[in-house]
Amino acid sequence: MLWGRKVILQARNANGVQVDVAALRIDARCVRSRVFDDNELEATIHNANEDTISKFLQRGANVALFAGYEQGAEPGLMYQGNIIDSKTYRAGTDTLTVIRSIALRSLSRPFTSTPVCLSFPKDSTADMVIDSICAILGLVPQGKEMAKEVKFPGGWTFVGPVSRAMKKLSQDLKTKGIGIYVDLAEMVVFRYNTDSTYSIAYITPESGLLNLQDTTDYVGAAHSNLGSLASKIGESANVGGKEIKLTPENTDDAYALLDKIFTNMKKTYSARTMVFPKLRPNSLVHVADPNRGVDGLFVVDRMEVAVGTGKDSSFAMDLNLVEA
Repeated sequence: MLWGRKVILQARNANGVQVDVAALRIDARCVRSRVFDDNELEATIHNANEDTISKFLQRGANVALFAGYEQGAEPGLMYQGNIIDSKTYRAGTDTLTVIRSIALRSLSRPFTSTPVCLSFPKDSTADMVIDSICAILGLVPQGKEMAKEVKFPGGWTFVGPVSRAMKKLSQDLKTKGIGIYVDLAEMVVFRYNTDSTYSIAYITPESGLLNLQDTTDYVGAAHSNLGSLASKIGESANVGGKEIKLTPENTDDAYALLDKIFTNMKKTYSARTMVFPKLRPNSLVHVADPNRGVDGLFVVDRMEVAVGTGKDSSFAMDLNLVEA
C-alpha cells in the first residue's frame, strides 16, 4: 500500500544542494516524454523565506523534484532541469514563488545561451553528433549505438543555440525511425516501434491504476488508408503487404485487408495512476484492467506528473501508452 505523500524540491549546482524544500507546501507539475523539447517543470513554493526564494530566483540554477510515499514507494527523482523563469508574488496572506524549468543540461554544465558551432565531415554518423552535443551539455548518452547506422553523406553542420541543434538532430533521426530525448541528465536514443529496454512495471487497479481510456485513432487511420485507396481505383497498390489491383471487382478484398490492418494496429491508451517514482519515458509497463478488457504490454510515450503537499493538491501521473 502507498501511504503518506512526500514531495521534495531542491535547488542545486555543481557543488551540491543549495536549498532543500520539503517542509513547506509545494505544488509541482512536470512533463517527461520521448520528445526532447517537451520536458518541463512548473512548481509553486508557498511562503518560503528570503534566502530560499533567492536560490530559486537564479535563472539557470539546477532544480530537482523528488516525489513518492513515506510507505510503499520511497520518493524518487522525478525531474531534473534548469530554471528558465521564476517570480515571487503575494496572493492574499501567502507569498508564492513560481519557477519554470526545462530539462536540457546536467549539474556540471552552467546554463548559457551562447551559440555553438558544430561541423562534421561527409559520411559522419549520428552517434558522433550525439557525443558532441552530450559533451557540451554534460549529458550521458544512452543507446547511442543504434545511431551509428545513420550516416550523413553530405556531413552535418549547425551554428546556433544548442537546443536548436538537438531539434535539428531529432528531426534528422526521426526520418530513420530513431528518436532522442533528455531525461534525468541523460540523452536517451531509442527506436520507434520497438520494445523498451527499461524494466517492467505492473499496473493494475489494485496497485494504483485510477483510470484507463482507449485513445487509439481508428478514425484517423481509416480516413488515411481509405482515402488513399479511393484515389487509386484502377491502379495497383500495396495493402497490408499484399500487392492488389484496385478495381470495383476486388474492392471488398481491399477493405478486408484494411480491416486486418486496423485490427493489428498498435493501440494507445491514456492512464491515470498513483505516483510510481521509478517510472520514466520509454518504460515498459504491463497494464491489466479486467473491467476494461485490457491485459498487455505498453511503452510509456509521455508522462505528466502532478504532485503537491497541500490538502487539495494533486498527486497522480497521467501516462500516454503505446502498445508494445
